[in-house]
Parts: sequence; C-alpha cells; structure tokens
Amino acid sequence: MMLLSFAFILLGGCVNEELSDEILESDIVSAKALGDCTSIALKGNNGNYVSSENGLNPMNCNRTNQDIWEKFTLVNVGGGKYALKGNNGKYVSSENGNQPITCNRTQIGAWEKFTLTDVGNGKFSIKGNNNKYISSENGNQPMTCNRTNPLSWEKFDIVELCGGNPDPGPGSGADTPYDLLSLVNWKLNGLSGTISNNNYVDAIPSLSSYTNSNWFFVNNNWATFQVWAGSDTSSGSGNPRMELRELTSNGSNNIFWDGTTNKEHRMRWRVRVDRLPSSGKVCFGQIHDKTDFFDDVIRVQCQGSANQTSGSVKLRINGYVTEELEGGGKTVGNFNLGEELYFELTYQNSVVKLYELNNSGNRIRTIFTSQQAAAKQNYFKAGCYLQSMKGKSFKSSDYGSVAINKLEVFH
Repeated sequence: MMLLSFAFILLGGCVNEELSDEILESDIVSAKALGDCTSIALKGNNGNYVSSENGLNPMNCNRTNQDIWEKFTLVNVGGGKYALKGNNGKYVSSENGNQPITCNRTQIGAWEKFTLTDVGNGKFSIKGNNNKYISSENGNQPMTCNRTNPLSWEKFDIVELCGGNPDPGPGSGADTPYDLLSLVNWKLNGLSGTISNNNYVDAIPSLSSYTNSNWFFVNNNWATFQVWAGSDTSSGSGNPRMELRELTSNGSNNIFWDGTTNKEHRMRWRVRVDRLPSSGKVCFGQIHDKTDFFDDVIRVQCQGSANQTSGSVKLRINGYVTEELEGGGKTVGNFNLGEELYFELTYQNSVVKLYELNNSGNRIRTIFTSQQAAAKQNYFKAGCYLQSMKGKSFKSSDYGSVAINKLEVFH
C-alpha cells in the first residue's frame, strides 16, 4: 500500500487510458506519471479514512483503519471525470449537494461523476457535478458535497491498495520477480543447489534481488516459477514446489488470518500454466491452514497429461473443501496451457470462493463455492507446486512451469 505521488489520477480498468481531449491542458501538463491501480482508499485531513457505510447510511470520514467499507474502485467515465465504486458494488453520489453523500447508486449518472484535482502536497480535491467540493466535515458529521472552495476539510490523500503491483505492461523494465510483483509481503519457498541436486529453502534470502534462470526469473514481464521432479521439498509434503507464501504487510512475519469471520480475505492473481510434469498436475494457487486438520484448505490446480506443453487441461479444485467435504477433487472447467487466467480466491464466513475476473479485475463468474470450512489460521500461496510427484526421480524433461504477472492480497 502506498500513497499515490502522481499529480492527477488517470486510472481505468487495469491498464493506462489515453488522455481525453476534454481534459484541460493544465491537467495534461500535471499528469506526468500514470497509475493503473484502481483500488484506492481516501484519507481525510483529520487522518481518518472515508467509509462507504456499505451504502446503508450517509458516508463518513471517521475510520482509523481500512476495512472493506473503506475501499473504493476508481472508474474512468471519460471527460476527465471519475466515479467511485464502493465494496458493495454501488457508486458514490454527491446528492447534488442537497444532502450528505451516499454510496448506494446502481448506475453512474451526473451526480456520480467527480473531478479529482491536485491541490499540492500530495493531496486532492474531489469536485461534484454541481461544481462543489466534497468535505470530510472533519469526521464530526456525515460528509457533504457543498463547499465552494477546497480548504483543509476538502483535501484528501489517495491511498493505492494494489500492493504496488500494477499491470507492468510491455517494457516495464522489471529485472526481478520481486520488483515485478512487489513481493514485500511474500517469501519464496524455493531451493538451493542445482535442478538435479538441491535442498529445500523455506525462505530464499535476499528475495528483493534474487533471480535464478532455472527456478525463478522474469521473462517478458511474467515471473516464471519452475521446479523439477525429484527436487527436495518441505517436511510436510512429498511434492516439489517453487511457491510464494504470504507474510504480514511489512514482510516481517508469517501471517495467519481467520476465514470464519465476516471479513473477506482475497487473493487476485493473473497466472499462466505453461508446462505440466509427468503426473500432469500442478497447483498454482492455494489457501493453506497452519493445522494438520485443514492443511490445504483449497488448491487451485490443473490436470492434463504427462509433460504436456499445449492444449486443453482440466481446472480442478482440491484440498479440504473438496476432498474432505465433497468426497474428492472436483473439475470446475477447462483452459489451455499458455492461456492467461485472472482469478480471485476469497475466504469469508467459513466459505471459500473462486472467481473469474475480467481484465479490469471485476468478478464476472463464480467458478466454485465451498461448503462451510472453519479454518482459522490461514495464508495464501501462489506459484508452481507439483502434485502426485512423491518419490519420482530427477529427469531434465520432467518439470512444471507457471508464470504470474500480477499478484495482490487484501484483508
């Protein structure tokens, strides 16, 4: 999470938008750096965050921490204007300045369009279609959009919530997976040695500068994860892995979060499976629990043929939510090796869900919904985790390959 430092927000979907002809020349001059993370929070001059109140009440600027009601999606509606979409899927309305602002509109009309302007010192004003500015009211009462001038209560920090990991796009210049994916809050379960003779390493040291041409490297703006049959692995598994494990936000400790509460825990990742090992099975994303009872709460994986490098494979859901709760792993679709996939894995109220996302990161289809699974010490993992490979010996042609170019978690 970081404060946006660019002078004017130009965010649309998950890719940079061309500057509209309608944007004032002064704004074009100030729009030196383009961002492409559309997930934001708004922080008032009082140091508190703006809450959508889930659309149930007028909005306030009185939250000391960010939770789901304090997160918004910035939507480019053209003409230099933007809409703010709350976590409830509804849009913020100025109410034309006639009453406190709300986040309960299902469509974008005139009252749901705003102009964001740099007012200096990294702060922005938000002007409604009525030409009045949104005020935090210093957190003392519901927010309004009725101020004629942007004073201190009408200035906001815009906090980016995409983990510093916008879509890199061609020519991003990232040299390491750490830079490409902004892996501050991740560690790499990897290996030391060679592909045929190695030792498992729970946390690869100096990850910020680490790259290995066999196991973990950047190729055309994708971080590639590869691991061979016969490689060493963790004591609790017989299957080799080259896999990221989630940490706390500052990367100092292992994280464990509760999947039984009303708080939604999310991992979004854009991924590509390029090669399967001799078992034909690779896991490329999972929720893992600390306890042996749940262990792999869910594994998102694929199943094809031995050493397959192209063509269709099955999308499978394995782990506790299917193998224990439904009597076995479950096929939930198909995809082609080398195909770019964009998924979101969530855990809330003891229910795990897998969504398909569009290019803008919006949910377009629910792929899987679990039965109740009350795991309370969880963390996300992503990478290349071979399956059904226990006891197999090294062969140079027997390996799995997975690539990721976007990875985000939200709690």
